[in-house]
Amino acid sequence: MRASASSASTGPRPVPEPGLFPLVGTGLHMLGLLPVVLVGIPLLTLAMTVIEVSPADLFASLSRLDLPGLFGQSGILALGATTWALVFGVPLAWFVARTDLPGRRVVRIVAPLALAVPPYVLALAYVVLLAPGGVVHRGVATLLGMSTFQIAWPGLIFGTTGASFILGIAGVPTVFILVHGALSRSNPSLEDAARSLGLSPVATFRRVTLPLLRAPLLVGALLVFLYACVDFGVVSLLRARTVTTALYTYLLAGYARPATATLALALVAVLWGLLVVQRRIQRSGAGSTRGGDGSRVGDAVLADARGRSGSPPITLGRWRWPAALGAFVIVSLGFALPIGVLAWLASTLGAAGLPTFWWSLVPHLGHTLVIGASGATVAVCLGLALALARGRTSLIEPATWAMQAGYALPGTILALAIVTFVLRVAPWAGDTAIPIILASVILFAAPAFQACTAAIDAVPAVLVRASRGLGTSTWGAFRRVVLPLAGPALLASWALTFALVARELAATLLLRPPGYDTLAVRIWVHTMDVGPDPRAAAVALLLLLLLGTVWSVFLWLGARSEASTRLADRRDRP
Repeated sequence: MRASASSASTGPRPVPEPGLFPLVGTGLHMLGLLPVVLVGIPLLTLAMTVIEVSPADLFASLSRLDLPGLFGQSGILALGATTWALVFGVPLAWFVARTDLPGRRVVRIVAPLALAVPPYVLALAYVVLLAPGGVVHRGVATLLGMSTFQIAWPGLIFGTTGASFILGIAGVPTVFILVHGALSRSNPSLEDAARSLGLSPVATFRRVTLPLLRAPLLVGALLVFLYACVDFGVVSLLRARTVTTALYTYLLAGYARPATATLALALVAVLWGLLVVQRRIQRSGAGSTRGGDGSRVGDAVLADARGRSGSPPITLGRWRWPAALGAFVIVSLGFALPIGVLAWLASTLGAAGLPTFWWSLVPHLGHTLVIGASGATVAVCLGLALALARGRTSLIEPATWAMQAGYALPGTILALAIVTFVLRVAPWAGDTAIPIILASVILFAAPAFQACTAAIDAVPAVLVRASRGLGTSTWGAFRRVVLPLAGPALLASWALTFALVARELAATLLLRPPGYDTLAVRIWVHTMDVGPDPRAAAVALLLLLLLGTVWSVFLWLGARSEASTRLADRRDRP
């Protein structure tokens, strides 16, 4: 999920070893200003488009856009998605972290894997499964010995209702990761004490556990809400009318560009306001865990190295297997079920038809690889440079804010801004992939920066100091010490950014040159033209195969990075 990566660490980050980054003076200031410029110039272009017309003409155009209805529908959709994500994600995290749930270790590993499934692929799978004439409808008709025309079937999967459910399922991994992480770090002896005083499990969860989870719950809810507001793929496939789909329609129709730009800027203002709220929650959460002397107040309730301070898990008793079934269903909703549905539909192309169709997708696969590799490389290089420059310039904080603000931009709005900017400054670039790569960097520089920061911070500073003390140059210390230790994690951050860029739909759909389709665009085309057919499922499976491969590399490289860090720590000890 896109918005899940915008969550920043709640604690203060260590400052990288001085001297690692050789740029000084003007070079560092330019580097710090680059994200601000990348995000600011396209939006400034939209603002200039707005002020080019008279207020009367602008108001007349805006009056025909039904702004209250658009923002109201978007708000209802986002609230519904957030509710679904919390209803499924919070209990799942609690059962895995606190109880003797059968297979909880497997659930802990599998639950986050749904992040590798693009939300619009989830939407496609559930349309195949639940739409009128879909798998379930045909199955019921067969059981009753009737045709699908004789059985009325609700189309709840379409519109705001279905889109909020799909986006909620897509947000479950984000909520699960945040809540499970908080539960794993807290000492369950507080809950044990409450139980010993006679509180029921439900009362203990309500009066003890939930207050401890306030910060991760609010952050997770805001992340899901933000993503639901900016999503385009799910709402377009399920025909829900929101601000993002309206912007896409107005852009293609050539409707009054100043009014469209005003609508886009209004949504940006709302989303950035929510982003400010998220950052304040994170900072207040970090501050509340520190005492007046700077020590962590939460250390008294943190779990030990075993993760549970010796406290036994809560025994579910006769509810163990019903709870396990519920966990299996929740995990399957976002991962196993959609993959199975798409595989079944794609198989209808036949043993010979499926490979032949996949072969015809080679050009689109090539476009996906080019866009993904280019966007990921630029974003990771920028993120690495900024991670190394921390502590050397005061512009890193504005740069970080600009990157997170860019990450919260809807793809349709960013595409509108870039199209407007390109038409004004470099019309020749409109027939190239440069606008897509630029949009990818703006959208995904934030998660790339966070991943690179974590990789650099994992390198023991004493090794860098020792290398510099032996006369090694700045670049020599970086090349001989930092890169070997942080290399696997940096490659993992590249793989993660590649997956995010490769699955992006809205910006790519609007910015691509004629005929320059990616796999994500082909899924949308095959679904929107004639409804979900085997070709759309086949493209989705190919994209999942690509993302799954990249995700596996990400996990493998992350494990190697952790092993390298542990080895370096052991060598660093006296």
